[in-house]
Amino acid sequence: MNPELGHLKKLSTIRSGKNIKFLTPAVYSGGWCPMRVACNICEDIEGMSYLLVGMPECATHSRGMNSMPVGPNGELRWLYVLDANEVIFGCQSGVIDALRKMDKEGARAILMIASCVTDLIGEDFEGIISAVQPELNARLSYVTLGQFKNFSSAIGTWKTAEALASVMSRQETDPNEANALFIEPWRYTKDAIEFPLIVRSLEKKGVKVTKIAAGATLDDYISAPSAALNLVLCSYTQPLAEKMQSSFGVPYAPLHNVFKVEDIDRVYDEVAKQFSISWDGEFSLWRERALELEERAAKELPGLKYVFLTGVDMPAALSVYLAGFGMEPLLMHIGDFHNEDLGYAKQLKAYGYDPPICRLMHRDHDIDIIAHKIRPDISFGSIRDEIEGFKVAEEMGDFFGMVGYERTVGILSRIFTVLETGKTGRRVDKYGLVSV
Repeated sequence: MNPELGHLKKLSTIRSGKNIKFLTPAVYSGGWCPMRVACNICEDIEGMSYLLVGMPECATHSRGMNSMPVGPNGELRWLYVLDANEVIFGCQSGVIDALRKMDKEGARAILMIASCVTDLIGEDFEGIISAVQPELNARLSYVTLGQFKNFSSAIGTWKTAEALASVMSRQETDPNEANALFIEPWRYTKDAIEFPLIVRSLEKKGVKVTKIAAGATLDDYISAPSAALNLVLCSYTQPLAEKMQSSFGVPYAPLHNVFKVEDIDRVYDEVAKQFSISWDGEFSLWRERALELEERAAKELPGLKYVFLTGVDMPAALSVYLAGFGMEPLLMHIGDFHNEDLGYAKQLKAYGYDPPICRLMHRDHDIDIIAHKIRPDISFGSIRDEIEGFKVAEEMGDFFGMVGYERTVGILSRIFTVLETGKTGRRVDKYGLVSV
């Protein structure tokens, strides 16, 4: 192993995000606070209120991002700051009083967002809900996001999404309804989301698709269990889909983690069977193009070595797909380790690959090590400035939320473009076609 990587753990040994080390010691984690992400998600849900429970610095950070204590539709965005006594003995009494006041002010649903100190003292938020929920009209849920346990904003995203299942209620199933589950608070607004082709195709076939994404309403969340199927469009919503299946019996189709054409075929066939429809060649052009690119990849990509930088969605799943073409991962940045990544680690090792895993934080120094000492044939993810001879398929976030054949076309096209031109591939248009 390269001496620069000797302190890192291999993918097969990782069991949680706590096992992932930094590539270099000079790091800054302040901008990764998961608490802020939870606030962002709630602020995008019409009718959803939250109570942030933490210390003065948490309140300052939150208000620095959003100074309005009341949302555009009367949503309450309140902050509960612990005093010295509560830091020692707990804040249950004060938080219950705050929830009562929010309920009296008309809050319909409240997510309690617990930060570092409440995690450290072990505050019992389940106990708080049990004590006060029977007397309130507002639906209550909570998420604990102490940064010492939850390093990345990604963790805050999926934990908050999972917690929102608690505001849902059991519904009679509508056999002609699906939910499109997609949450990514840093990049998209409700006006910028363009859902993948399968969502639009279902709607053309007469299936009602409720978009559980930025811009969804509290009522959308409450009634979401009426769907016959959840479409998982990003890794952040996989835990929410699992929670809805266990709590309400809603099955889900994982679209976020399938890249190979035959795997996409299988999932799309299952979706069509669920709604008793036929795709009628809806995706044939994209599928044919994806097959052509996979045939080319099988000939041209074997033996190439790569690195995953920041900004790559589902890196463990994508590495398994690339391993099928004989591409070897030399190093992988993984901001958050999901339970499903354990399976991908086993699959990757079966191909003979077990790369070191890290977190890239000091971007300039980290990229310099990767470009000049590890020297991959191609890298994927974000860089600040281009480096001569360092080939990078950048802006991989373009593919976030894109699923199916069009994503496969986009990713493989970008790989070939970067390898052929030596330039940094930066953009993919809405149809998955690459521009450099």
